[in-house]
Amino acid sequence: MLVQNFMVELAEHTAVGPYLLTRPLDPCAFADRYLALHQDDHSSHVAYRIRLHGDRRRLRRFEAAIAACRVLDHEHLLRVEDAQPGQGADFWVIGPFTGDVDGLRTLGKLLREKGGQMNPFEAERALVQILEPMAYAHQPDAVLNGVRPRVVHGPISMDEVLVDRHGRLLIEFYGFARATSVGLTSSRADEAESIRDEVRSVVEMGYQLVTGLRAEEPMIPAGRLVKRIDPRLDAWLANGLNVSGGFATAAEALAALPSLTLDLQEEPEAPSGWGGLGSW
Repeated sequence: MLVQNFMVELAEHTAVGPYLLTRPLDPCAFADRYLALHQDDHSSHVAYRIRLHGDRRRLRRFEAAIAACRVLDHEHLLRVEDAQPGQGADFWVIGPFTGDVDGLRTLGKLLREKGGQMNPFEAERALVQILEPMAYAHQPDAVLNGVRPRVVHGPISMDEVLVDRHGRLLIEFYGFARATSVGLTSSRADEAESIRDEVRSVVEMGYQLVTGLRAEEPMIPAGRLVKRIDPRLDAWLANGLNVSGGFATAAEALAALPSLTLDLQEEPEAPSGWGGLGSW
């Protein structure tokens, strides 16, 4: 049915600018996704079709959100390569294709492929690659001399984190959904709360990566569920999930991770067979 519907759509959308739509991919939370081929250099991309139903205020928010995404420059943030209007209420955003012959791979899909659980070393490497771009995006204007605005995403899920062919993690269009719905400006209190919620969602993600269980009450300490977990990682998860505590910022959470607080002489050896993130 998906292929049949796509064939009907091809009659209307065979190409988006220089990008030829070749096949549908799984949709994400805010858009339909298609594999697209650049007709000049034959490179692969993802075309996101976003339906913009609403007033001019929503359109302005959308344009501002795209502009904010385009100036974010970090190795673990999926970049916006192009954006252009389509027919009717459609708007197309182009990003790089990070998948393979089977399509896009998300962190959630990777976790399922691994039987629902990762070893603590892999999980912590994933956490670093998610928290680093968050800490970068959360920096205030004053730190960056007004080069770009502070961008906040809000709670994040594994299906918003793409895994490329080399095992690198990339957050898909960081901050886009929140900026589209509430705009880029908010009070400091609201922004701080959103940042705290965002960081907690990453800690919850880490708990699930390590234990295979969702971070729900009553919470069982990860150290009671997983053998050979670093006690400091166990404590990091417990602190981040503490309803009366937790981490206020991504930078704070990142700095507290065991692998980033160790001296090089104390750094544990990687598990046997570990070849970096590409081994995923």
